[in-house]
Amino acid sequence: ASSPSPMASELDTTVASADVVVFSTRGCLFCRQVKKGLESQGVAFTEVSFDGLAEGDAVRSEIRSRHKATSVPAVFVKGKFVGGCNDGPEPWMGALKLLANGGLQEMLNSKL
Repeated sequence: ASSPSPMASELDTTVASADVVVFSTRGCLFCRQVKKGLESQGVAFTEVSFDGLAEGDAVRSEIRSRHKATSVPAVFVKGKFVGGCNDGPEPWMGALKLLANGGLQEMLNSKL
């Protein structure tokens, strides 16, 4: 097996750094909506702006290739990709949807 690329390792490290990680860009309306939704429910999160990363484009490409997600925000809960603001590659995905239906809290409370 080949070892993961430095970018894959960096993504894994960043995603593992907090229970909720939101990858965003400046001026992104959906990113603001997700952050507001998380804050309104008292969910702590780490925001990582692609704009502020020296390797932002490469990290974004890694998320795209791994999770089939091309838009921002890209939200991770306990290391698991949960999609963007309202949707994702799978029907259950979307941070606001998971906040509304209790799925996000369930993920945070589980002992994964």
